[in-house]
Amino acid sequence: MADGRGTLAAGAGILALLGLLAAAAPVLASGRPWLARVDGRLAVRPPARVVGRAEVLVPAPVPYDPDRIDLARALEPPGPDHPLGTDAQGRDVASRLLHGGRRSLAAGAVATALALAIGAALGTGAGILGPAADTILARAADAVHAFPALVGAIALLGFGGPGGWPAGRVGVVIGLFAWPTLFRYVRAEVRRWSGSDLAAAARASGAGPWRIGLRHLLPHALTPALVPASFLAGGAVLVEAGLGFLGLGIRPPEPSWGNLLRDGMLDGARAWWLALFPGLAVFLTVLGFHLLAEGLRRRLSARDEPSARAR
Repeated sequence: MADGRGTLAAGAGILALLGLLAAAAPVLASGRPWLARVDGRLAVRPPARVVGRAEVLVPAPVPYDPDRIDLARALEPPGPDHPLGTDAQGRDVASRLLHGGRRSLAAGAVATALALAIGAALGTGAGILGPAADTILARAADAVHAFPALVGAIALLGFGGPGGWPAGRVGVVIGLFAWPTLFRYVRAEVRRWSGSDLAAAARASGAGPWRIGLRHLLPHALTPALVPASFLAGGAVLVEAGLGFLGLGIRPPEPSWGNLLRDGMLDGARAWWLALFPGLAVFLTVLGFHLLAEGLRRRLSARDEPSARAR
């Protein structure tokens, strides 16, 4: 649709589905059945210690733990028992894909939230504190932007040691290099709104620069910044996948889409499914964020057109 509602809904739908699957991974992909009979009594999701002696009545949709090793079924292609196949250690790919989505999406969410927080705070400061502060902050943003997020993250995550880094920390590292784009959007919008009647009324009431910026100007500046933030979220998931592919960030045995792709590179000649399904997950996530961003952009453009014609 011309105003972007269809595109926005499609992107939001893809992301909602992926997010729900990732959030429900411990229930959807688990060796613990949904319903079992233990010692003659019904049990809902019985604890792992009694699963071995339980009569399974309703198994989980993917009845395998992500770290369950079964060397007898290593590199088994997709089939009835393992719909997405198994890896070189006999672990179920569908289970690892669902659990890996929790970590990959969490890293992307943390990176986006941190980048938006830093970009909003510094962009507001640059827009309200005068030319000197604006110049300093703008040059700082240029310096950070000179380092691509993947390269900067590699430099920091190289100190992670053999144990790797948890998803939250990977997201923080990505976010530290991803804020300059959001900074520029917020800075431009704050400077535009600082000459409006809204800002003049706030100054007349005795409000200081930071109160004007944070309470009156920033809410108007954040709405347009949601478009680049959506693109950034997709890029953050790609960066996390790249880090995992390179052996940094979230490391095995903890699954993530990035290290699943690395497994696909190592065994892809014998097992095509190892790279295909994580690659599709990353593709759909990035597609969802891009559709969301495009839909937001069209909605904002459609909203601004009547006011522009009125002026």
